[in-house]
Amino acid sequence: MSNPRRCLILDFDGVLVDTEPLHFESWQRSFEQLMGIRIEDNYHLLVGLSLEQIYQLWAASKADLLTVELRQELLKLKTETFLALASEQLQPMAGSIDLLSRAQTAGWYTAVVSRSLRMRLHRTLDIIRMPALFDLILGSEDAVDPATDRKDHARAAHIFNIDPLACVVIEDSVSGIKDALACGIGTVIGLTSSFDAAVLAQAGAHQIVSHLSEVALDDTF
Repeated sequence: MSNPRRCLILDFDGVLVDTEPLHFESWQRSFEQLMGIRIEDNYHLLVGLSLEQIYQLWAASKADLLTVELRQELLKLKTETFLALASEQLQPMAGSIDLLSRAQTAGWYTAVVSRSLRMRLHRTLDIIRMPALFDLILGSEDAVDPATDRKDHARAAHIFNIDPLACVVIEDSVSGIKDALACGIGTVIGLTSSFDAAVLAQAGAHQIVSHLSEVALDDTF
């Protein structure tokens, strides 16, 4: 028998924290330092990409130079650069703390499901001093299926013994919305922090919001 409670599942980058510009700048600096590569300054190019797609985005014709060791060096430098920038610039997305508090008051579980490494998620939450409002935090190690490269939001539902149809997911990327739909999530909300409403609607989002305060946690889902 499934748990009758509901679950609010949030992506991390671009939903809980406006990290996308910092991620882009961190990768840009890392590839420039280690490979002498810079690409067009447009952080939207990065949104929703897997780690392998990020390597290919920057390396392009030099992808054959990306040894296992160099990939590890790039990721290590990128993470160090990101955390240094984050400590000076990041804060929780507007409306995020209130939304999570409303969910807990209503008896919902709350979870993060992200393509980012779990360690980086926890360190970023510490940096922005986000209150302990999550019942579960799943990073790429936990939530990305290596066979399909899809992010499986339903893993959070299964941990709580909840039907994925009883869950609400908030995503800011096309790939995130499609992944949530593919794993059977009942309600998928697109947040226009990275893409405009038309793009998110085309991806299949059931609802579109421009601010987290617009998310209503009620029985209309």
